[in-house]
Amino acid sequence: MIGATVTTLPDKVGEVRASFRKKAERAIFRMSGFQRRVEMESMKRSSGASPPGTPPHTHPRTSKKGNTLPAFPQQVKFKVEAKGFESRSVVGPQKPSKGRRSNWAERIGKTHEFGGTATVEKRVVYRPVKAGKEEGTGLKGRKGLFRSKSVVLFKDGKKTFNFNIDQEKKDRKGNVIFHISYKATYPKRPFAAPALRKTIAATRQGKFG
Repeated sequence: MIGATVTTLPDKVGEVRASFRKKAERAIFRMSGFQRRVEMESMKRSSGASPPGTPPHTHPRTSKKGNTLPAFPQQVKFKVEAKGFESRSVVGPQKPSKGRRSNWAERIGKTHEFGGTATVEKRVVYRPVKAGKEEGTGLKGRKGLFRSKSVVLFKDGKKTFNFNIDQEKKDRKGNVIFHISYKATYPKRPFAAPALRKTIAATRQGKFG
C-alpha cells in the first residue's frame, strides 16, 4: 500500500468570477470614455455648417449678458450602470442643467444624428441708428437687418421677419430686443454612430483589456 497525502485547495471560483466582474466594469468605463472623446473630437469648430453626412460643426455660445456658455460637444457625457458582466452605458448629449431649456443639447444631438425638423429660436438685438448718422444694419455681430422708418426687416437665411421698433421691448441702453422662432429642416450629420463603430473596432483589437 502506497501512502499519499491529499491537500484540498480552497475554492477560488468566487474570487476569479469577482475579478472578471471588475475587469468587465473597468472595460465598459474605458469604452465609454473612448467613445465620448471620439464624438467630441469629431465636431470641429467652424462658423459654417458641415457637409451633410459628416459630424456637425460647433459654434461658440453666449448668454444674454455676453458670457461664454458651454459649446455643444462639451455636453457629450456618459453614464455607466456597473453590473458586472451585464454592465451597460449611455454615451451622448445630456442635460447640462435645470430649467425650461435644459434639454437643448439632447434636442440638438437628436436633430444632428438623425436629421429632421426642429424649432429655431433666436434673440436678436437691434441698435437703432441715431439721428445724423448713416443708416447701417444696426445688428450686433450679424448681417441681414434692414430698417425703413420704424419698420425693421430681418433676414435669417431664407426666413424674413418684420418688426415695428416702436412696439418691441427695449433694454436700458435703448436697444430693441426681437425674438424670432421658425421651423427648419436639417440633414443627417451623425457623430455618435461613427464613434460607436470606432469603439467597437477598438474593442475587437483588445484596446480596453
